[in-house]
Amino acid sequence: MEGSEVAQGSPRKRRRVGLDAGTVARAAVELVDDEGVEALTMTNLARRLGVTQPALYAHVDNLAAVQRSVGLYGMRQMSEELRTAVLGRSGDGALRALAEAYRDYVRRHPHRYALQQRAPRTEEYHEVGERAAEAVRAVLRSYGLPEEEVPAAHQFFRAAISGFVVLDVDGSADAGFEYFLENFAEMLRRRAS
Repeated sequence: MEGSEVAQGSPRKRRRVGLDAGTVARAAVELVDDEGVEALTMTNLARRLGVTQPALYAHVDNLAAVQRSVGLYGMRQMSEELRTAVLGRSGDGALRALAEAYRDYVRRHPHRYALQQRAPRTEEYHEVGERAAEAVRAVLRSYGLPEEEVPAAHQFFRAAISGFVVLDVDGSADAGFEYFLENFAEMLRRRAS
């Protein structure tokens, strides 16, 4: 058949030349960023790629798999942004950079972030998330926080920041965000001493 090739391992599935799982995932990320989570359907994705809906199934299993790939893509990008934000910093400067990078990422990609939160907690998800977690824990350790307290402080930070990004939707988080950062930093210094 012109314009397609047989998929490896499946004599009945046909793959369109130039279309692969990575291309489908990138198109799904763009669709979510442009139009929101609800717009991510196989029909809309096929339209964006200029293919028929059945053509997508040669590259992805189903919509849940596409949503998972968008969530993982977002996790990877967010992890790298957080790591970059804190590179070479410590203490209050690192904490502020970390919190602002997290918040800025969600402001730029709210729909992608929503899929990140819904993604199944697979081994791959945990591996990707661990890169972001390493950055958070490094910031907490930079205060001299005892190692046994790092997990709880990490959970506290993550819960608070997640709450602030939800409040950002209605624009009411700014004063509380500053209050949290100042008091969380003070608590970390106190716990370290």
